[in-house]
Amino acid sequence: FRSRRRTMARSRLGHRCTSRRSLALAVALWSALLAASTGPAAYLPPFEARTSQGRRALVTSALLPSLAGAAAGLLPAATPAQASTKRRNLDAAEMAKIVRQDLVDRQFLATADFSQDIYDDACTFTDEIDTYQYDKFIKGTKALFVGSESKVQLLGDVEVLNGGKQIQFRFQETLAFNFPLVHPKVELSGTCTLTRGDDGLIVAYREKWDQSVPQVLLSARL
Repeated sequence: FRSRRRTMARSRLGHRCTSRRSLALAVALWSALLAASTGPAAYLPPFEARTSQGRRALVTSALLPSLAGAAAGLLPAATPAQASTKRRNLDAAEMAKIVRQDLVDRQFLATADFSQDIYDDACTFTDEIDTYQYDKFIKGTKALFVGSESKVQLLGDVEVLNGGKQIQFRFQETLAFNFPLVHPKVELSGTCTLTRGDDGLIVAYREKWDQSVPQVLLSARL
């Protein structure tokens, strides 16, 4: 009976392999492997997964304090654009143009440098790991990735859907993690859908990846 319970427990654990806890653990293990391969000076402290955080906040928890402010908790709070500066009721084609510039020129999926005046301050950002509030998405992204070593590509063009209520694009990206000493990279592709509210501002950001979380992690390279 005990053996069967252990087997069932292992099965349940396997089904949770794509949870944010397993992602955090996998990245922590990756950090440990890197530390072992680069010598004692690169040792990383133990990592405690927290299920209340997502891919951006979780990974930054494993970084050394010597990153001098790179950890999300050390960054100043992100300041959303003032309500009076928001660009409400923009034509959908104009908004698509702005999103395209944010993606191609500012690489915002890896840098969080986007045109905040077209987003509602209550906008939520969701990927395959978790959902993030506005300021957490900005702080976490800037802390987790090295923008200058990451690369985001637009596949096709930015499209207007559902009578202008949604903006959608496909992307392919190489993300460089902001780890001490080394910046391992992972690759993934997917579709991002931006949903607009009644006033035309973006109220929801949703990433859907073409790969599973384990597949993304297995793509890691130096």
